[in-house]
Amino acid sequence: MSSDLKNITEKTENASIDPIYDTNWCDMPSEIKSVCIGKMKFKERLSLRCTAKAERSLVDSQKIEFDEGRFWGINNELLVNLHSDDKRNFWKRAVDKNNTFELLNYIKKVGVFKNLYFSVGNSVADYKRFTTDDGLFTAKKIEFEQCNFDNVVAVLRKMEKGVESIKMNHSDIISDQLARILAIPHVQNASYWHIHYYDEADSLHKVAQMWIDKNSNIGSTFQVSAYNDGSFGEFLEHFDDRILSKNEHRVRIRTNNPKCHILLERGLDDIIEIDDFPQYFRLKVISAEMKESEYDDDCREWICKMDPEVYNADNSFEQVDDVYEYDDDDDDDVYDNDDAINLSDSDDNDW
Repeated sequence: MSSDLKNITEKTENASIDPIYDTNWCDMPSEIKSVCIGKMKFKERLSLRCTAKAERSLVDSQKIEFDEGRFWGINNELLVNLHSDDKRNFWKRAVDKNNTFELLNYIKKVGVFKNLYFSVGNSVADYKRFTTDDGLFTAKKIEFEQCNFDNVVAVLRKMEKGVESIKMNHSDIISDQLARILAIPHVQNASYWHIHYYDEADSLHKVAQMWIDKNSNIGSTFQVSAYNDGSFGEFLEHFDDRILSKNEHRVRIRTNNPKCHILLERGLDDIIEIDDFPQYFRLKVISAEMKESEYDDDCREWICKMDPEVYNADNSFEQVDDVYEYDDDDDDDVYDNDDAINLSDSDDNDW
């Protein structure tokens, strides 16, 4: 037994226990640093990028995935909420305009979002750096709530390719502005988009005409809640020579592609009647082979996608506090550096 212990002791003493790398961060190779950065939370990355230009460049090269990003603009303030699948939450109130958009541009550079939400008043489009820099948001779905037209256009023009869904709610879009929105490639290529609360009667025939001109894919969908009584009639008048079938619920028209038709559906049921406002419509590019027996007679689901409150479906919403778990990190002393993003006058806005 004693000889065994002696052998083990000798082997231990002779074994090399030198570290592969020095313990200082600055002595680590960039590849190892990148792996470490990939494990960091968003706030930790913000802190690290303030330490040196080399670290900033390294941090900025690493993408970070978010389930949701929400941006609220009030005058010169920007409220930012970033939520990830692991229920970690980053919340910040940014009050200085220049630093606000430095933060926004960093998020734009590194964030990969499933969902983006903007309610920014007039705090984005009037900022030259936002509209002229090269950075683009990456997101599958984007939603606008009470954004003016200039902000909607400014953000859409700052999106990478691949946007699948666009929602515009209470955004006060008028007829002339709709034409500009329809010229944006993301809108042309989105598989789903809607305008909730539109006061003009021209959205249906203009979207359908854009789809015809662009030979849009089967499955492309547009929905609108219209506060007028002329949308259905204008559609019929505009496409009189293309109509294949029609009734008070639906109109089917041909396109220039013999494989595709466009189907206009009006949301009518026991709750939503023909004289009610708003009026709900759905446009879809469908296969020319689709039979009438395959139509969806239940409009409730697609209407609720745009206006969940119309059927008093309040229970479909979960409280924010039940969804988010806030980060209890320390205060913002890391932002004392001159290169730091001075995010807020108050430390208690970061959880």
